[in-house]
Parts: sequence; structure tokens; C-alpha cells
Amino acid sequence: MTILADPDRCAGVTTAAEEKSIRIVLDSKPLLGEDVSHEAYRKIAGILQEQQHFYLDAYKEISIKRRLASRIRAAGFRDPEAYIALLQDDAAERQQLLLALSIHVSQFFRNPSSFAVLEKVVIPELLGVARKTRTKLRLWSVGCANGEEPYSLALLCRKLIRAEDQVAIIGTDISAAALKKARQGFFPEKRLTGVNPELLACCFERQGNDEYRLNEELRNSVQFFRHDILVDQPFYRADLILCRNLLIYFSRDQQRFILETLAGALQPGGVLMLGRAETLAPDCRNLFHCLDPAERIYRRAG
Repeated sequence: MTILADPDRCAGVTTAAEEKSIRIVLDSKPLLGEDVSHEAYRKIAGILQEQQHFYLDAYKEISIKRRLASRIRAAGFRDPEAYIALLQDDAAERQQLLLALSIHVSQFFRNPSSFAVLEKVVIPELLGVARKTRTKLRLWSVGCANGEEPYSLALLCRKLIRAEDQVAIIGTDISAAALKKARQGFFPEKRLTGVNPELLACCFERQGNDEYRLNEELRNSVQFFRHDILVDQPFYRADLILCRNLLIYFSRDQQRFILETLAGALQPGGVLMLGRAETLAPDCRNLFHCLDPAERIYRRAG
């Protein structure tokens, strides 16, 4: 058992060697986001911008600092300056940092109540419109990471569509490595806790003790593309867009830009779903009508 003490308060009651030992213990506390100085943050941002064309300016510094600290710890460093020296010279580490900054942990049917509304209300309504107008239903998962979200949409549609329905689902992300994983369709068991046993049995194949692979038919039902929502133009006119737990990483101005982009990418009457902890920027509320405030579901205005 290790007992931490304030070495200044122990002065005079401990030997010099003991005080040194106490300070070593105190100095071994894990690096946290708050320990990454603004100066170190700007140096890292400069390296990523210059060598990876990845811009941190649009993100909330406090959120990115937490991820930076996690990556610095994982790389075996406690001093951000020492890590910066590595980052400057090591292309592989720059790739690892990009993965740490851009991949969002997810799972199938994350926030089950949100997917329940999609299954019972939103997708049936949009399918009804598509059938009436004889058009294809188009669904877009923005920031899809390893594919859990768009594949969850594919599993929902599998239950809801008829033989004559046409459905297209795409997932986009800034990380090429994440998209490669998504296309392969392998998932650890812990990401599948939201999948009911019937779906798990019919749509996934166990690959080992704790990994499953989605079947080929469902893998082929989703297309994945690299896309930066801040830089690239939307290439998709969607009836439903899921952009969940992404806005929280951006500044207010960038949130407004993204919401304006998504409003323009939705078909008339199209629906946007945000993360349950996210809200519309005040100056974007004229772009959408709220359909479900609890699940953060909005319909494009106009």
C-alpha cells in the first residue's frame, strides 16, 4: 500500500531520503488534461497542422487536452515536452495521436431509447414518404467511427423494409483507419451489448472468445467514405442524418457551421438526430423544428 503525504508538512519529521521518496510518489501521479499547458497544446496543434493537415483550432481545447493526456500516458511519457519531441520525428506516433483524437468510442444501438424512436416513429414515417414518392430512403451517419451506428441503422431497416423498398446507408468519418475497420465488420463483444440475442445469432458470426463479425449482406448494405464535416462539401442528400456526440468537440462557431451544412444536406422534411447531451446552437434554431426534445430529434425547417 502506498501512502501519500505532503512533503512540506513532513519536513523535520522525515529523513531527506524519505522526503525524496514521498516526492517521487507524488510526482508519479498520472498526467491529466489540465497538466498539458496551452503552450504545449499549441506546439502539438502546429505539428498536426503542418505535417498531417489536421486542424485543432475548431475543437474545444479542454476536450482535446484530455485526449492528448491519455495518448501521452499511453506512449509512456509524463512530460508533454518530451512527447512533443517524439511527435515531431515519429510519423507512426502522429498517426496514433490522430486515431486517439478522432475515434469515438461507440457501440451498437448506443442510447437504446433513441433507436427505439427511430424504429417506431422516424424511419417508418420516412419510409412511408419514400414509398409514396417512389424514391430511395437515404440515411447518413456522420462521424461513424468503426461503423457501429450505421450498421445499427442497417439492422433496424432489415426489420422495417419491404422487398420493394430502396434504402441507402452511408457512414462517414475523418479517420481512414476507422473506416477500414468499419468495412471489415469485426466487433468486440462489449460493443454488441445492445444487440438482442436473435439479431446476434442471425446477423453475426463468432470469430473467437470475444469477437464477432457482421454478416456479408449487412456489411454490403452500408457504404463508408472519408469525409471531414468541417472541410468537405456534403455529397449526399439524406432523409435522416445522425450526428451524435460530435458537436461537443467543436466551438460554437463551428457547431453553427456544421448544423448549417447538415440542414443543407437534408431533403425537405428530413430529420436530424443529435447526441442526447447536445443541443442546437441558438442561432441555428430557425433551421430545424424540434420533434423529440428528449432524444434531440429535429426536422429540417422549410
